[in-house]
Amino acid sequence: ARTASNLGKKPFVRLATFVFFVPVSAWDVLEARVLAQLVEVRSWPIMAANTADVTDIKTALDLNHIRRSLMRMEDSIIFSLIERSQYKTNFPVYEPDCKQLGEFRLHQLKSAGSNGCLGDWFIYQTECLHSQVCRYKHPTEFAFFPPLPEPYLGATSPDSADTVPILAPVPKEAVVNGKLLEIFRTKIVPTICEEGDDGNHGSTSCQDVHSLQTMATRIYYGLFVAESKFRSERETASNLIRARDREGLMAFVTKPEVEAKNISRVILKAETFSQNIPQESEDGAKTYKINGEYVGTVFRDYIMPLTKEVEVEYLLARLDNEPGVESQT
Repeated sequence: ARTASNLGKKPFVRLATFVFFVPVSAWDVLEARVLAQLVEVRSWPIMAANTADVTDIKTALDLNHIRRSLMRMEDSIIFSLIERSQYKTNFPVYEPDCKQLGEFRLHQLKSAGSNGCLGDWFIYQTECLHSQVCRYKHPTEFAFFPPLPEPYLGATSPDSADTVPILAPVPKEAVVNGKLLEIFRTKIVPTICEEGDDGNHGSTSCQDVHSLQTMATRIYYGLFVAESKFRSERETASNLIRARDREGLMAFVTKPEVEAKNISRVILKAETFSQNIPQESEDGAKTYKINGEYVGTVFRDYIMPLTKEVEVEYLLARLDNEPGVESQT
């Protein structure tokens, strides 16, 4: 986009049967990305950040299927962090009360629970558009700044409208977007990015949206893990739920040996995906765009704990809507 703006002429690219002009501003970048996704509406009924099949209960709750889906989501998260690391920290994106937004936009944004920063505006506007193509009808998608416009594009077919939900209702305590947003901006960004302000605030905001959405989807996919374990060990889970035993439920959903293997795999992926190709004049020493060990830390210290928190909160409310079952308060 920066190159196009220097030419004094906007080249165009063809997407499906539509023609879009390449954007020359950060705001146009956001709109163009959403428009490109709208082109695919007719072939994908519910927009989401993953391609996992959640339409069939047997497949959705199969742990092998869940494991494969989670592994694929790792790739998306790693690539998104690599992309974010090319920009500096650009903390002005996160400063409250962005004057550029104006009084009306600030009021609108703060009404959704934001501090009024530019980064939140990009998230909110993206979610408003994504909501219209049914993104938040997907069971692993939860908005950072609701309420959002009603979905009306790419609606599901009449046959799927009557499908019984696989998951029980998700309590508000299981939505951890606020924690994820804080961790991303105060811990992850300062570690993977060079300190300073390079002026790429629009590009930074766009990439933040992508990184946060991919991580959030990975976290909330843990709801299917929790539901699968609940159904396979219903009596054990029910006893822990009735006793309000958070520690017991945390142990119930935790598999330390699996987590260790996952972290090792993530580190290897990050090092592989981010390795720089040396020039002929260089000594051949391996260098990386991002620290693979730290990416493993992101999963170990942030993504996995938030996932398990979501699972525990979901399980604590799991019996609330079952007829004839009472859970202690």
